[in-house]
Amino acid sequence: MRRLEDGKGRLKALFALAVVAATVYLSIKIIPVYVNNYDLHNHIQDLAITATVSHMSADKISKDVVAYASDLGLPVTADNVKVAVGGTVTINLDYTVPIDLRFYTLMLHFSPSAENRQI
Repeated sequence: MRRLEDGKGRLKALFALAVVAATVYLSIKIIPVYVNNYDLHNHIQDLAITATVSHMSADKISKDVVAYASDLGLPVTADNVKVAVGGTVTINLDYTVPIDLRFYTLMLHFSPSAENRQI
C-alpha cells in the first residue's frame, strides 16, 4: 500500500514540473513580443508629438515606424502603418506576430495607435 502512495506523489510532482516547464517555455517565447510591442507603442506616441512640432510628412513617419519595428524584430511593413497628418497627427498600426511553439503556431495580434493635436 505504501508504494502506491509514493507513486502517486511522484506522478503529481512530475505533472507539476511539466506544468512549470511549459509555463516557463511559453513565457520565454511570448513575453519578449509583448515588451517589444510596448516599446513600439511608446515610440509612436513620442513620434506623434515630435511629428506635430517638426511638421514631418506622413511618408517619413511611416518609414520611421517601420525602421523602429524592424530594429525590435517585429514584422511591421509599410502596409501595416496608417498615418494621417493634418490638424492632428494620427499613427495606427495593425500587425500580427507568429510565435512558433513547435506543436502550434500562436498568432498574436497588435493594434497600437497614437494621436497628437496641433498646438
